[in-house]
Amino acid sequence: MGRFLTGSPIKGHRDISQEWEKTHPELVYRHYLKAGKMQVDFWDIPPINQASKERLGYPTQKPEALLERIILASSNEGDTVLDAYCGCGTTIAVAEKLKRQWIGIDITYQSISLVLRRLENAFGKETLGTIRTNGIPRDMASAQALAHKQDDRLRKEFEKWAVLTYTNNRAIINEKKGADAGIDARAFFRTGRTDNAKIIFQVKSGGVTRGDIAKLRGDMGREQAVMAVLLTLEVPTHPMIREAKSAGQYQHAEMGRSYDTISIVTIQEIVEQRKRLEIPMSLEVLRAAQTVVPDNQIDLPLP
Repeated sequence: MGRFLTGSPIKGHRDISQEWEKTHPELVYRHYLKAGKMQVDFWDIPPINQASKERLGYPTQKPEALLERIILASSNEGDTVLDAYCGCGTTIAVAEKLKRQWIGIDITYQSISLVLRRLENAFGKETLGTIRTNGIPRDMASAQALAHKQDDRLRKEFEKWAVLTYTNNRAIINEKKGADAGIDARAFFRTGRTDNAKIIFQVKSGGVTRGDIAKLRGDMGREQAVMAVLLTLEVPTHPMIREAKSAGQYQHAEMGRSYDTISIVTIQEIVEQRKRLEIPMSLEVLRAAQTVVPDNQIDLPLP
């Protein structure tokens, strides 16, 4: 393409601008000089680097600066922002910071868990009270329905939901099918100022027996874990309880208390009694989101 810059003609020289424009209109490029920086047709926003405090470890995480620019350009305070594939919740976190209402949708409970954890870390635990969730178990009927789905992928969501709910979103889900050797998740908890220990989790939706507890004791040795938890949809039998108690207790010096080496927790306890893991965790699912300094945050419940 030809290039033509407008300007004043030099004395003694003919200004050919009008003549050129008439004969070659398709080759003329006008560059209007204005004060300030010209807008471009691309946004130069760098990706999140490995050392960024913003980085969560989610494979498709987008920079908050990108979503902030999009939301500011397309909405006003109080408007509703929809992200139908919210992933790790960057759009949601930015919408909350910019005082927008928002709706986030994702197919996996692990993503929903991460979003809730991110909001809690960034805006405080009280923010979770303004959020309404749908599509996850709220009672025994919905938990059983999810556990008994015919699709293997949906049954895996039951395992994720059970573990992440019980651990307050602090466990690491085992995503490798067939390679877990019965272990559905792992977590690490503090045993001292610089020391950590491992706890493993197994989820059962049916057919549990004393043999499952015995196998879990063997899994602990292989995993070098000091504790294990069996989350079961069914009520444990007396032989199962005796087998678990025979594993003894773990003495947590920092907490000044003892924990069952092998615990059996029912889904009913999780749903109806809100039973949760009470051990102080050291490593979480993904790094916590960078804390946001409140700027007169307003409650923005979903419509």
